[in-house]
Amino acid sequence: MKMTQYILLTIGIALFSACGTTSDKKRYTPCEEQRVAHEYLIQGHNANHDDNVHRIAMYDKAIYHFANIVVRSDANDTLRADALFTLRWIEAYVKHDYEQALQYLNQYLELVGPEHESYPTCLAYKADDLWHFGAQDSALHYAYRALEAPHTPNDAIEYICHHVLWNIYDSREMSDSASRHKALHMKIRESRVFEPMTMEQLKSQLQTNIIAPTGERSSNTTFLVTIAVALLIGAYFIYRIAKRESSKAIAESTPPTQAQRLRLALTEGRKAFEQTTAYHDIGTMQINERELLDISYNTTRSIERSMLDAFSEGCRTLLANSDLNDQELICGLGMYLGYSNAILAHLGHTTTATIRKRKERIRKKLSTDLYQVMIGMTEQT
Repeated sequence: MKMTQYILLTIGIALFSACGTTSDKKRYTPCEEQRVAHEYLIQGHNANHDDNVHRIAMYDKAIYHFANIVVRSDANDTLRADALFTLRWIEAYVKHDYEQALQYLNQYLELVGPEHESYPTCLAYKADDLWHFGAQDSALHYAYRALEAPHTPNDAIEYICHHVLWNIYDSREMSDSASRHKALHMKIRESRVFEPMTMEQLKSQLQTNIIAPTGERSSNTTFLVTIAVALLIGAYFIYRIAKRESSKAIAESTPPTQAQRLRLALTEGRKAFEQTTAYHDIGTMQINERELLDISYNTTRSIERSMLDAFSEGCRTLLANSDLNDQELICGLGMYLGYSNAILAHLGHTTTATIRKRKERIRKKLSTDLYQVMIGMTEQT
């Protein structure tokens, strides 16, 4: 019954997630959404300026769709660049929100990179936005960067940058510099080689970036693929749940073996023993085993008692399945902990030859699986 509930719940979640892609709002492909955004942009441009509410509403809808393209995972870089550039244009020249315009322009510059042909021109636009925003020092920096950047002959760069430099130097009462840049700006303006970008020019420029919808999935196809993926994910989780429940049932129905009980007891014993002073005392002996410390008999007995107390459960398991004596029990625990024969001999006030004989007796007294647990760590000689 519990498994059935899991299955129904998983399938329900998968179907709900898939159906969530078909909301009451139409699901556009990236190219379709670009066209919708351009339609709202044109409607905003063509709207009567006396009806400012309708005009701004159209621009806001265009902003919504262009911003959505920027974050869509299925939109390519060309579509994102088109959207970011247009968003900057709307914010700068329609809404006069130069802070937001700078954010979109910075994203555009990061996306296209310094090798792109539009990069120097966009540096000029950035200088213009910074000047309008009131950041004159930064505007000067980017204006000169745009002028100095390698680029094909482009009157737009000179037109914008000289206009920015003229106004900044004029506000600082640097008349010579202001006059020079004003003259350069007016020369381009009077020649009418370049004019500020109009809506028609923007539309024409952006039209070249529109990607044909060839090869794009239709809305129905996308929905079916989403359904299939969701069901596959649901099936995977059902398999994982079934496997976990099955493993749990097997584990609960199968009693642990003697070796498993011993391994668990010794693992817990190791954790307890590592918290004792005796463990750190043996660590000191191990570090200095070539010049073994002359510790007292009482100290070694104290270490042995600490070891037996910490491994009490493991000792009971060993004694219940063998006839090990106390010395062999201590030696066996030392084997499990990975101590060398020299350390075990020093701990028992005996010789390494005696320790090797004890280990041999332990091997004979324990079953193979229990002995394998005891030598889980590499035995040192």
